[in-house]
Amino acid sequence: MSDENIIDYVRLTRVWDSFKAKEIRVSSEAKPKIIEILNKVVDKKIKEIIDKLPKYTKGANVGALKRKTIKLEDLEGL
Repeated sequence: MSDENIIDYVRLTRVWDSFKAKEIRVSSEAKPKIIEILNKVVDKKIKEIIDKLPKYTKGANVGALKRKTIKLEDLEGL
């Protein structure tokens, strides 16, 4: 997935509130870059979670997901 296809996952007000709570100010020029970085991290973690799902190893469906439901045990080790 290229950079332009990354969805806006992060709620902006939460991000700025988090910085304010730590008494950190963010310049207007830095705000878009911070949001871009956070969206990339969230996108990467979502892909990691999906990659942990079991896949077929034999037959016509090699590499396809066996199930599409994320269970708690899939999240262990992340």
